[in-house]
Amino acid sequence: MNPEARQNGSGCGVPELTSFRVRPDQAAVMLIARSSAGPITFGTVGIEGSIVAELAGGNILTESTPRARLEVPVGQFTSGNQFYDGELLRRIDARRFPAALVNLHRAIPVGKTGRYHVAGDLTFHGVTQPLEGTVQITFPTPETMVVEGRQVLDMRHFGITPPGVAMLKIYPDVRVELHLEATIEARVGA
Repeated sequence: MNPEARQNGSGCGVPELTSFRVRPDQAAVMLIARSSAGPITFGTVGIEGSIVAELAGGNILTESTPRARLEVPVGQFTSGNQFYDGELLRRIDARRFPAALVNLHRAIPVGKTGRYHVAGDLTFHGVTQPLEGTVQITFPTPETMVVEGRQVLDMRHFGITPPGVAMLKIYPDVRVELHLEATIEARVGA
């Protein structure tokens, strides 16, 4: 088995349609909000979902568009500060909208760097908006895919008014960082 083929889990350069299942215990999202007092970081784990892509020779083939669906449990976001956490969960109406959904529709390789420009939709706080960004994808073992990315979002685009607490002002642009690991669920020769 050549090293490139081993990297993506396929035994040869022949394309294989491969389904990956996200490992909730190895998947996290962090929200870094800017405030007048400095950054405030919220995090959550337990992301669930799947990724389907055609793999060959250590690469994700994008001729047949990779697809992904992720569900992020927003009601579990925490900063470690109960006051901030309560205000965030109230603003995003976590009881009514307990999950954010990400649906990937397109991926374009950025050279041969392992980076991909991705596009899809994000549904958050009951509002769906198009989303584009860049992710880094690696295969640390033949059975494991790791996806990492970051993107700045404006919370107002999702109908969320930036919180203001006493003298603390929170700005509407929030950096979102994603790290997830997924393992092969099934392979189907393409």
